[in-house]
Amino acid sequence: MIYLLSDEGRDALRKMVNRSVLYAFDFDGTLAKISSERESVKLSPTMHEWLRELARRVPCAVVSGRALDDLALRVNGAVPHLIGNHGAESPLMPAAALNDMDLICSGWMKQLEEHKARFFADTRVVIENKRYSLTLHYRGVDDPGAVERQLAHVAKRLTPSPQVMPGKASVNLLPPGSPGKGKASFALMTHLHCTGLFFIGDDETDETVFAMQEGLMLGVRVGHQAHSRARYYVKHQSEVEDVLRFLVHRLDGTPETTRTSR
Repeated sequence: MIYLLSDEGRDALRKMVNRSVLYAFDFDGTLAKISSERESVKLSPTMHEWLRELARRVPCAVVSGRALDDLALRVNGAVPHLIGNHGAESPLMPAAALNDMDLICSGWMKQLEEHKARFFADTRVVIENKRYSLTLHYRGVDDPGAVERQLAHVAKRLTPSPQVMPGKASVNLLPPGSPGKGKASFALMTHLHCTGLFFIGDDETDETVFAMQEGLMLGVRVGHQAHSRARYYVKHQSEVEDVLRFLVHRLDGTPETTRTSR
């Protein structure tokens, strides 16, 4: 992987800004710091400012696992395009398909609730129903590995079988046919008549974007991960603001200063 704020990485950014590109970002762990209190997660004032400035110059989107209504409150108008529920809640998703996903997730909730005591030995596992996907959170449990294996077993018992996507101390269950972040991002890129995609994300749910065979111009992972399909990385979440600042200055033709890496 190539460090995005190295000379080589910045050269790639300079070449990219001359193209018609959709700039897309994951939310938790990318634009905003990860927190064990999901309801407290928000953009810092400076991150919001630089994201808004970038969106004034080029097409920008936030693509998140959060439900769309939840995401919209946290982005607070910084960008015009939002995709929630790991790609399901997109402006391009047909209403009939969303309705099918809603029914499937409702069915899964009934199955999980009926057998909750048997399925979840650790009562700290929390089921988050986002209507078009479910997330099983297990942050803070005593034996994360054992709980993760247990949740994988639970997922196999659900009907219809979900798409299972691991997250940070969580397991995401997506209905069959849910596009994932990769397909949803590509569809929005095409809809906006862009010829390339820039994407920054921080966990396994973002690998569907990094694995894209066409359209992805620059894929950036937050944190160096040898197994990631992203070609570039930043060292930590706070450097995403540096990237935004660099892009805005480059687009404006002003000095491309970034803060010293922390």
